[in-house]
Amino acid sequence: MHKIVGVRMVKCFVTGGKGFIGNHIVRLLTEKDHSVDVLVRKTSHMDLIQDLPVSKVAGDVTDMESMARGTSDDTEWFFHNAARMSEWGGKKRNWPINVEGTRNALEVARRKDIPRFIYTSSTAVYGFPGEPMAEDSPKKPYESYQKSKLAAEELVWEYSQEYGIRATAVRPPTVVGYGDMYLGPTLIDALKAGTWMYLDGGSNRQSIVHAEDVARCLILAAERFEMAHGNAYNVTSFIVEMRVLIEALADELGVPKDFRSVPYRAALAIGKATSGLFRAFHRKDSPFLTGFRVKYMGSDYVIDDSKVRHELGYQPKWSLEATVRDMVEWGGEFKPR
Repeated sequence: MHKIVGVRMVKCFVTGGKGFIGNHIVRLLTEKDHSVDVLVRKTSHMDLIQDLPVSKVAGDVTDMESMARGTSDDTEWFFHNAARMSEWGGKKRNWPINVEGTRNALEVARRKDIPRFIYTSSTAVYGFPGEPMAEDSPKKPYESYQKSKLAAEELVWEYSQEYGIRATAVRPPTVVGYGDMYLGPTLIDALKAGTWMYLDGGSNRQSIVHAEDVARCLILAAERFEMAHGNAYNVTSFIVEMRVLIEALADELGVPKDFRSVPYRAALAIGKATSGLFRAFHRKDSPFLTGFRVKYMGSDYVIDDSKVRHELGYQPKWSLEATVRDMVEWGGEFKPR
């Protein structure tokens, strides 16, 4: 029988703990003096967590038995954070990690009777509705990554209903900050090279969240689990026009802010056409412009996170100004997904 968690050391297990959001989860847990086991592959780079007092256990989310061997029987909080975050590569590349990996994690939690399962989902489950999104908004994912995150979250709720897994999910939108190997470095490289272009003037509004705020919300859900279990929560740090974000980044970098603008519809048509050509020729690399990326960067994408603020008491730590400074200080190196 598991004890009720109070103010004490908790045994935690984290998948994806050496990555972007995961390193913040691990760092915050260790700062709270919890015991943390991190699932790592043989090829994993430990740079982001090498200074932390954690136990590294060998395994892979696509191999349930290896994950089960690495998960201690006394684990109380299971953070399933591992995911492939790219629209490129289709179902063949996204499903094994995002969906089957989640199924494996849930199965481990079921077998070991772990009392708290905290899943890092995504506002990708909503697709691109063009209007503010709350937790009960329709789920209309646009492409393979978004569809995989919805399928994975649905598995969480299925296991909850069928096997009594007590679970919660946190849905971040665009995530930036320390540890980012994708969006932040892409923006910074484009600004430094002078190749950045707005879509329709950059007036679209975006919900942005710093990775540490995501981690704080995930841990808050674990701590206040009696309220959180059975619920999904959106989480944001701030809402900003894309132009304002880009100009703040340009100011921090000390580069000119004379950016061109292209029509959204034209960019979307080019992105879809380019994606089609790359797929027709079976290219493994992705084009710079895809239909998804145009929608991602050029649409209004506003997230309502009032539920998590009201129910769990979440308040963001990161402002626009602090986040931009952190993005530039981190810098990062772009790594294709």
